[in-house]
Amino acid sequence: MITLFDLSGKNDLRFSPYCWRVKYLLNFRKITYQAKPTCFTERMNNTFFGDAKLPTITDDGIKITNSFNIAEHIENKYVDIDQRIINSDNKSSLYFINHWSDHFLNASILERVAYDIISVLDDKDIEYFIESRSKRFGMSPKDFQARNIKKSENSFYKCCNFLDKILEKQRYLLGENITYAEMIVLGSFTWGEKVSKNTQIEKKFERLSAWKKELTITLGH
Repeated sequence: MITLFDLSGKNDLRFSPYCWRVKYLLNFRKITYQAKPTCFTERMNNTFFGDAKLPTITDDGIKITNSFNIAEHIENKYVDIDQRIINSDNKSSLYFINHWSDHFLNASILERVAYDIISVLDDKDIEYFIESRSKRFGMSPKDFQARNIKKSENSFYKCCNFLDKILEKQRYLLGENITYAEMIVLGSFTWGEKVSKNTQIEKKFERLSAWKKELTITLGH
């Protein structure tokens, strides 16, 4: 059985966009797995992980890290070649979506939730999170979020608009069938919703909202 080390916070809240990508894929494939809640400092102070971040899985004694690598492993091991949603035809497009989500969509969400995340963290993670993010941002998470919420350019709005435009002439992000692109992007939206009210999709993005609603039902939440 697959064991997924899953980032967790207070009251067993699971909020990592990268872990959600893997869970959505496992749900889609109806693969049984065990999710092991792991907070930030538990990962850092455990020699099992080393430099590995979350998600990390073990499968038949093999340790795999990085959500995209894990997704490829799942598809290659558990799915017939003609049914895989990561394949030679779409892999370059998936790399693009993965990179765009990591560096644009997730960045736009972080701008709006960086301080709110603290309220959902396990108590033993709060000091680490504030110190590490303050160093990364060059200011406290509170100031970082406040500054970005107030700025005139709304990066999250732009990302939603981009995705809504993609869905204007097709049902899913890469065409008429579900691919791993759905898990990537939905994982980001789930992360935002789990930790804050500042990443709700505006009503004007009807196609994106409908896409999200369908996929949340299909992939489980």
